[in-house]
Amino acid sequence: MKTYEFNRKDFNWAEEYYDLIAEKMSLPKGSVNNADALYDTLTGFLETPCEIILTGFNKPENEYNGYVINLINGCFIDAEKDYPDRFKVIFKP
Repeated sequence: MKTYEFNRKDFNWAEEYYDLIAEKMSLPKGSVNNADALYDTLTGFLETPCEIILTGFNKPENEYNGYVINLINGCFIDAEKDYPDRFKVIFKP
């Protein structure tokens, strides 16, 4: 099973999270620049099964970052709900 780990310490602004995802998942830069594109890529193009580990996302955020980060992490959660045999999401402090 392929494992992808994302740590909140690895980016400052929410938009940078999309670039980090593309880099770690070996996707073309800019291919996942919004939540809809991310979900479509996860469920249609990513090699699965996979495990997605989200570390350090329990800290307070400013309103904008919090909104966008929740959209992004929501894509991972939705993929797990919709395809439980293909995705496993783990949150770590």
